[in-house]
Amino acid sequence: MTSLKLKTIDFKTQNLGSQSVEVSSDLELNSPKSVAFVVRWQLAKRRSGSAKTKTMAEISGTTAKPYKQKGTGNARQGSKRSVQFVGGRTCHGPTPRSFDFTMPKKVVKVALSDVLKLKLKENKVFLFSDDFGSEIKTSQINSSLKKNNVESALIIYNSSSKNNEVLARSARNLKNVKALNASAINVYDILSFDHLMIDNTIFENIKGAL
Repeated sequence: MTSLKLKTIDFKTQNLGSQSVEVSSDLELNSPKSVAFVVRWQLAKRRSGSAKTKTMAEISGTTAKPYKQKGTGNARQGSKRSVQFVGGRTCHGPTPRSFDFTMPKKVVKVALSDVLKLKLKENKVFLFSDDFGSEIKTSQINSSLKKNNVESALIIYNSSSKNNEVLARSARNLKNVKALNASAINVYDILSFDHLMIDNTIFENIKGAL
């Protein structure tokens, strides 16, 4: 067991505190390579793959030969829609495709555990509770972050709490802040933000996976 002293943040009073927690891990990374693999996989899934060039059949234009086969001194040509003419088809161009590939669930789990450990080792994890009420404002969240020198933050909230839903809506308009439902927690988003703010109940559930 490893004892950690994590910072706590109160969005209503804008004050920092601390809380001692016990985790079963020694915070050593299991497989740094898995983090790179999972980030590449996530970015590949986000690609639209909609790039498309026209084939000969899709180019509009005459089907007649540009000029007769012999006697002009030019190279023989069969169509004005060929690749060598302006406005013709594109040779070996891209077509719509999916860039997605499979990734074992175990690798994703290991990578997620590693990035959480990394944030804990860097002391960039805040805990918060949903006792701030149902009227938390964007300005209060912004002041809390600025007061504690937090430039960018990923807020992991519990969607079953009505107060946390209000928190998520209030955080939407802030630059460099993203509120993410705990069920959608992922490696890329955790690495994209400097600090990680986790609901107390969510941290209790995920610390066993470290």
